[in-house]
Amino acid sequence: MYMTWIWLGIAVVAFILEFLTPQIVSVWFSISALLCLGLSFIPTLPWWGQIIIFFGVATILLLLLRPVCQKYFLKGMANRTNVEALIGKEVRMITAADFDHLGSAKVNDVVWSVKAKGDEVLSEGEIVEILDVEGNKLIAKRKE
Repeated sequence: MYMTWIWLGIAVVAFILEFLTPQIVSVWFSISALLCLGLSFIPTLPWWGQIIIFFGVATILLLLLRPVCQKYFLKGMANRTNVEALIGKEVRMITAADFDHLGSAKVNDVVWSVKAKGDEVLSEGEIVEILDVEGNKLIAKRKE
């Protein structure tokens, strides 16, 4: 009867861990533990048999279903890139930018084309904040 509590504990801990990490790993251990929780009520099944079933089912679920779930459940999560780390940075304009003309700014030793947000005019030498990245252009506004 003590295995019932162990499987329940493993299922709860694995379920909580799954909420803390978006990697779809521990949910398989939680499902396997719930299966073994049900199997623990069979008096002829020894504890070591339950453990073998637990690891076997968890491994099979992890190897077979995790890639499928990642493909469908995590596809909405954007793949973050180093370029996205530029958003929010403050940089100094090298050349002016307005509605009709692209300016430029140096970010981490790389010169980027800068497009002004809306109809703003970004002057040479002015400090601006990067709002977004569109292709190879930074969208910026004056720092307030």
